[in-house]
Amino acid sequence: MKRFYECTFIVNPGLDDAQIESTVKMAQDTVVKNGGEMINTEHMGRRRLAYPIAKKHNGYYVTLEFEAEGRIIEKVERFLTLDENVMRYITVMLDKRELAAKRSQAALAIQEKDNEQAAANNAEKKPAAPEAAAEKAE
Repeated sequence: MKRFYECTFIVNPGLDDAQIESTVKMAQDTVVKNGGEMINTEHMGRRRLAYPIAKKHNGYYVTLEFEAEGRIIEKVERFLTLDENVMRYITVMLDKRELAAKRSQAALAIQEKDNEQAAANNAEKKPAAPEAAAEKAE
């Protein structure tokens, strides 16, 4: 039975962007190669760690959301354990309510962003009040 999973891992921040992207791509390929289906990949970027890991105070955070059989988790976590660029990882199973709440939250954030953009565009299109008054006077 397929279930929804979320795997968050921290990549060594000392790597350049191409190496980080390569590590993320290999993690995605591990999921897909073992019969999973990728839903979303979120790059949260470089962030400060709560405590130092291997004398590093920052890390590059990535979250993979996928749907898969339970046996795949073992293989994905094995890949993350063996990859020297991955500092820490955690995989959790999401139930459908959590997934729906996450999707609605993301949709709401996108809608708010679109509304802010539309308001900014409308503000640019409207003439300034003193100019409008001067045009009516003529």
